[in-house]
Amino acid sequence: MSLINPILIPVYLAAVLSGLLAGSVSPALAYSKSVTFGITLMHSVLAGALIGVYLHDALHLPVNPLLTAVVMSLTASLLTAEAVARGFPEDAAVAISVSVSVSVAVIMTYIVALTTPYGVSKAFGYVFGVSALATWHDVVRLAAVLVMVIPLIHLFWCEFKYVAFDPEGAEAMGLPVRAYRYLYYFTASVAAASLAMSLGVLLAHIIISVPGLLALRARSPNPFKLSYFVGVAVMTIGYALAWSLNIPPSGGVGVIASGALVTLLVMRRES
Repeated sequence: MSLINPILIPVYLAAVLSGLLAGSVSPALAYSKSVTFGITLMHSVLAGALIGVYLHDALHLPVNPLLTAVVMSLTASLLTAEAVARGFPEDAAVAISVSVSVSVAVIMTYIVALTTPYGVSKAFGYVFGVSALATWHDVVRLAAVLVMVIPLIHLFWCEFKYVAFDPEGAEAMGLPVRAYRYLYYFTASVAAASLAMSLGVLLAHIIISVPGLLALRARSPNPFKLSYFVGVAVMTIGYALAWSLNIPPSGGVGVIASGALVTLLVMRRES
C-alpha cells in the first residue's frame, strides 16, 4: 500500500505534532523521575473518557468525552500534587491517584457496557486509539495544545527541575513550590489527555516516556532537541511501519521505540 496518499496527510501531521508534544513534556517527566506519574495520567484519561461516553450516550447530554477526559486528568494531577504537598512521597501520591483512576475506570466500564449499545467498542477505541484515521480536527486540537504546552515547559524548565530535585531548597529561596508543582502537573495532564485522546491510551503510554528517557540516558546537553527529534522520528517511522504492515499504529510505534531504547542501552554498555 502506498504511503503517499491524501488520506494520510492529516495522519502524519498528527503523528508529527504528537511527537513534538510528547517531546516537550517527556524530558520534564524523565529528569524529575516522574515518568510513572505521566503514565498514571493515562488511566485517569480513560476514566474521564468513559464518564463522557456515559453522559453523552446514556444520558444524552451535550458532553464531549475529551472534555471529561481532561477534567479527570486534571483532577488526578491535582490530587497527586496535593498529596506531595502534604508530605507524601511522589510514588505514594501516584499510587493514590492510580487507585482512584482505575476504580473509576472499572466502574464506568461496567456502567457503560450496561447502559449504552456501543459503549464497550468506544471504550476499546479510547484504549487502542483511532489515530490511523486522524482528521484535520485532530491536527488542529494537537496544534492548539502545543501552542499552550511548549512555552510553559521552556519558560519554567529550570524551576520545574529545581522543585522536583530539591523542594526544600526551592522553598528556602522563596520560590512558590506548590504553584510550580501544580503548573507542572497541569501541563503534563493536558498533554497526556490530548495524546491519549488522539492516539489511544496504549500508544500514549509509549510516546510520552521514550523521548525523555532517551535524552536522559544519552546525557544530551540539550535534552529538548534530542527529545523532539526522537518523538517525531518514533511517531512518523512507527506510523509508516504500521501502515506498511497493516497493523495498529501502537504496534509500529512500539517496535520503533523499543528498538531505539535497546540500541541506546547496547551502545552505552559497550562504551
